[in-house]
Parts: sequence; structure tokens; C-alpha cells
Amino acid sequence: MLRGLRVTASRPLSPIGGLIAVLALALMLVAAPARSQQSVDETWMTAIGLVQAGDHAGALPLVERLVSAEPRNKKYRFELALALFRLGQDGRAKFHLEQLRGADLTAQEREVVNRMIGAIEARQVWSGYFGLNIRPESNGTKQTEDRVLVIGGLPLTLDETAIGKATVSTIVTTGFSYAPTIGEGLKARLSLDAYLKHNPEVALRDYILTGRAGLSYTTPAQRYWDGGLLLGTRRSADRPYSETVGIYLNHALRVGTAGTLRLGGELSRTFRRRGLADIDRTFVSVGYSHAIGGNAQLSLAGFIEKNDSAQLTTDGMRHGVNIGGLYAFDGGLITSLTLRGEMDDRTGVSRLFGAARSDRKLAVDLRIYHRDFRIGSFAPEIQLGIERNRSNIPLADYTNRYLSLGLTRKF
Repeated sequence: MLRGLRVTASRPLSPIGGLIAVLALALMLVAAPARSQQSVDETWMTAIGLVQAGDHAGALPLVERLVSAEPRNKKYRFELALALFRLGQDGRAKFHLEQLRGADLTAQEREVVNRMIGAIEARQVWSGYFGLNIRPESNGTKQTEDRVLVIGGLPLTLDETAIGKATVSTIVTTGFSYAPTIGEGLKARLSLDAYLKHNPEVALRDYILTGRAGLSYTTPAQRYWDGGLLLGTRRSADRPYSETVGIYLNHALRVGTAGTLRLGGELSRTFRRRGLADIDRTFVSVGYSHAIGGNAQLSLAGFIEKNDSAQLTTDGMRHGVNIGGLYAFDGGLITSLTLRGEMDDRTGVSRLFGAARSDRKLAVDLRIYHRDFRIGSFAPEIQLGIERNRSNIPLADYTNRYLSLGLTRKF
């Protein structure tokens, strides 16, 4: 099934852009469909009657309305998850079942929720996703906005190509996976992912394809393993740039009644063209998510990436951490906030600045949407963000702000 479609348009600050942002936010907050005059109890009884008659499609809009009104009510959310499960909407069903893990469930209720999650994972063979992002940015080149730098006490006027500027890119992210069952809990897994970035400026174009082939195994206790081989190719600035080969391994396990811990690792070698040195990459990630109260979730993730290369401006280490949260308010409004921090330290010393590059990046991302305001099977989502990269190399010191409108299925 399609996991998501994303259409995003971020913009440099301007009067027209500001007006569009205000209008979009107003639509998001007040243009949700008018609710039925039925009371909550009447709606619930009608929904249960339809479920008992086997009419899950008829019950779906009613339980959707109930979950919007009272997102912490476990019986409403469970009936929504069940209706979605019966209708084959596994992605959304699993989202609500994972939320239910944070509710005050009895042992029997928790067993049913875990069984349904396992059934979704077992029966899913094909899955895919597609995202379209039309992205104007105020500083898409991620460069300094200063026109004059002082180096060694002397002023240096930068060429236009070295100054950050607004860009408009069209980005497509898409992929699919095929995972047939070959044994109890054991699946073969083939996947292909694509990142396609087109920009009027040839230098900013970037196209990446990554294929994976391996096995996945889920234990009766819902411990998950996934590993295999990966192959990738990259084309940059309309010219072949690199090929990548490597191995990967992922693991996930339940922690307590409401937590999930995820671990990942990758070893790869990238063979670069254009006379550039190859890169040996080691990547390790860890993430933890915790459902709270049936209507909220907290997450924490971190990573370490080591790049070994004879080209010392590429050689170095990068690591970072993300802290995020999602909260559903009574009435249908949903918000999520993510804070990101990253450190990037290179080995090679810049001849111009006399130092090895060291970056410190901070970013804040806020998303707001209303689960009852739909475009087809998606909910429009307002996203506001700012990232600040502080670098000891003045050319790489920049700030980027954006506001975007996208679509989500996390409702």
C-alpha cells in the first residue's frame, strides 16, 4: 500500500508568501467539515450497530469523528483501528494500534492490540510510498549570506556563486518493497528507493537510487531483524557521480508496554568518479519511541557516521540527535515538534581558512494539521522550520527558514 504522498512548498519570506501562509493556516484550523448534530453517545451506538452488522465502511466516518472529539478514549480509537484493519488500510490501522499501546489497557486488550500489529506485519507483501515536494528555499545553496568576509584581517568580497540564494527544487521520493513469506516469521525482502531532485541550476540536481536485497525475521515476541546487501548509484549535476555497495542490519524490539527501541547499522564503500577519492562509510543509529495516553508520542533518536577517505575534506565524523513529540488535541487538531542537533567534523585543513571544517547545526520543525480536514485520503499539513548551521568555515555558515504545506496520513 502507499505509505504516504507529500506535496510541499516552502517559501522565502514575502508579502504574498505571508498572505498564503495565513490563509493556509486559517483553512487548517477552521475549515474542518462541520460535525454532525448527533451526540457522542448516539454516534457511538450507531457506529457499534454498523460494526455488528459487518458494515465497517459505514462505521468508519463515525468512529473517525469520535476519535477526533476524544483522542484519549481507547474504545473509540480501537474501533477505528479495527475498521481500518478490516478495510485493508494497514498503514493507518497500525498507526492507531501503536498509539493504543500508550493507553491504559487491560492485559487482554493489550494482547489483542499486539496480535493485530503482528497480523498486519505478517500479511503485508507489497508496500510503497510516493512523495512530491516543490520546494522554494530562502537559502537552498546552504552558503553564507555575507558578501564580504574578513580573512587574516583582510576583507574579501565573495563571488555571487559563493553566496547563499533562494532556489526552487522539485523533489520526488519514492520506493517500493516486496516481502514474500518463506517460513514462520521469515520473509525475503527486496526494495528500491529513489531520491530525485531537479533544479533549474544544473549544479543543484541530484538523483540517487538505492536497492536492497535481504531477509527479515520476526520472533513470536515481536523482535524484528532485517539485513542484507545494498547497491546504489548517484548522478549529480547531470553527470555520473558514484556507485555504492554495502551491507545493512536493522533490529527493533518492544520495551515495556508502550516503548519501541530501534537499532540500525550500515557498512558501505562509495566509488566516486571525477577523480574524487572513494569513501568507506560506517553508520550506526538508535531510536526510541514511547506512546503516551493513547493520543501522544515521544521519540528520541541519534546517529554516528564515520567517513574514511583519502580526500581529507571528506574524511571525518558526523553525529546528531533528534527529539520529537506528537500530540492530538480534543477536537481533531494534531501537532508535532522536532528538535534536531548535529555535529560534523572533517579531518582536512582548508588552505584558505587554515582550519579543519567543524559545523554545529540546530533545527526546529513544527507541524500542524487537523484530522477532519481532508483532501482525498490525506490531511493537509502546515510545516514551519528554521535551521542554523554554525561553521568555523565562514562560507558554510548559514541560516535557512521555510514554511511548507504538505499532506500526511498520520491521523
